[in-house]
Amino acid sequence: MPSLRPWTRTAAGFALGLLLAPVPPLPAQETSADESFSETIEVSVVNLDVYVTDKKGKPLTGLRREDFEVYEDGKPVEISNFSAESGGTGAAPAASAPSPIPAPPGSAAVSSPEDQRLRLVVFVDDVNLTAANRSRILESVGKFLHKELKPGDEVMLIRYDQRLEVRRSFTSDVARLDADIAEMLKLPTDLRKYERSLNQAIQELYVSINGGEGFGPIAEASLSNWAGQESAIVWGSLTALDQVIGQLAGLPGRKAILYVSDGLPLVPGLDLFTIFTRASRSPEVSKRTPAMVAQKFDMTPRFRQVTAHASRNRITFYPIEASGTRQDEAVLFESVNLANRQNGLRFLAEDTGGRELFNAADVPAALARMSEDFSTWYSLGYQPRRAGDAAEHKIEVRVKPKGAQVRYRQWYRDKPTSERVAERTLAALRFGAEENPLDVKVEIGPGKNPGETLVRVKVPIAKLFLESKEGSREGRLRLYVAAAGDASATPVRQTRLVTVSVPEAEAAAGSAREYTHEISIPLKEGAYSLGIGVRDELAASTSYLKRDFKVVGAGTASAAKP
Repeated sequence: MPSLRPWTRTAAGFALGLLLAPVPPLPAQETSADESFSETIEVSVVNLDVYVTDKKGKPLTGLRREDFEVYEDGKPVEISNFSAESGGTGAAPAASAPSPIPAPPGSAAVSSPEDQRLRLVVFVDDVNLTAANRSRILESVGKFLHKELKPGDEVMLIRYDQRLEVRRSFTSDVARLDADIAEMLKLPTDLRKYERSLNQAIQELYVSINGGEGFGPIAEASLSNWAGQESAIVWGSLTALDQVIGQLAGLPGRKAILYVSDGLPLVPGLDLFTIFTRASRSPEVSKRTPAMVAQKFDMTPRFRQVTAHASRNRITFYPIEASGTRQDEAVLFESVNLANRQNGLRFLAEDTGGRELFNAADVPAALARMSEDFSTWYSLGYQPRRAGDAAEHKIEVRVKPKGAQVRYRQWYRDKPTSERVAERTLAALRFGAEENPLDVKVEIGPGKNPGETLVRVKVPIAKLFLESKEGSREGRLRLYVAAAGDASATPVRQTRLVTVSVPEAEAAAGSAREYTHEISIPLKEGAYSLGIGVRDELAASTSYLKRDFKVVGAGTASAAKP
């Protein structure tokens, strides 16, 4: 299975060069990226998926736009888009245009707004999970997907065991997912190793405390050593989650991560510090030591970075754990350890508008609560006061019915256009999330020089918005390109702003010509994928395409597969 890697990584011999000169016969010229031209008004809408329940956690339906209030950075904003989805029967926001969605095998094809599509990532953290609990959860997840996966929904399966591994990229084929889950259940998990390290730390503490020194510097040093080890484990899992969030950032629609683990401590080592400071029977130690560990090992800032990253990319966490089913609540350490590990999961859920699914003795019932969110929610949208300021903003949603509980993502970042297009280009490259309103065509073949592959991007002139100039009409284009091969990828490269000029008479008659742009890429022999974004800057319309191809004969020939 291919490993998931950061997009910024570039393999040796994988440089990406852009030949910016357009291909005749169209006259065109490059302009500076900051050169002024006619103002383009692009309406940006912040979309919020809002889940409203009663005190018992049951979804509340039938609410209207006037039942909600939205605040950005503490100031009220007007709700411009509203829709209610209840059991898959609600209408989509008026601003969203429907697009065809592939149906799972055996289901009828449907049309659903791209902005409302659901992509679910099942993230299995085998570093923080026992094999027994993994089996209990994943066997139910497989049944859940058969029952709850709707036409247009897609699922990705990821495993983390000190490295990220995509076991299955987004698919609606539940039979493949069944096979993938069955294979995953045969693989080892690392939590027993983790628990052995914990038990060793406990034994060392008992020896230190009972050896005559009591709860002194040696015991504190042992506790700190364990907390440091646990911090590294938690940091690794959070970093893996953060990388997945980055990969999903450019995908449109609703995205959720079902995080499967036995918990993730918000403050590593806090359970041991709590138990052993109580055992010290010293008021001074009991008061000082928990504060010390919280100051040194509190992972809240790192959790906040991850949840903020998820929130601003419309990703919701649903952490599920079954470890509580094997804990004896009467044993003090077990209860403190469980609470500590659940605190991190609760943080992931609450900060992104999801649900924590704890002590999942009845895993199907826990998954059913997640499914309620997937089928019943309110979609709210508002237009930010500024466009693309690149700043992070705090969101608050209030509902008027008394006793109602509301969940939603807490943060969003108003991304500049270039960043949004770059992320979407990567989404096309990685997941095949294509969209082509400009009817762009891509041709791939041998380059003009040995070792090069030539990519031709063709845009019909009739699809461009052309503004009148003296005796001609002009359009503005910018291209975004990324390539990947052998588990590595280039960053997204963009051209400078390109001016496309057409004589007035030809434009008025409806030009049948195409603007052609050539991209030369030095590539070694092998299989590659290309992600291309073509943006009409005046119309604020962008096409996103993916092309898979092979380079043979060290670049002397290239075979493209549309």
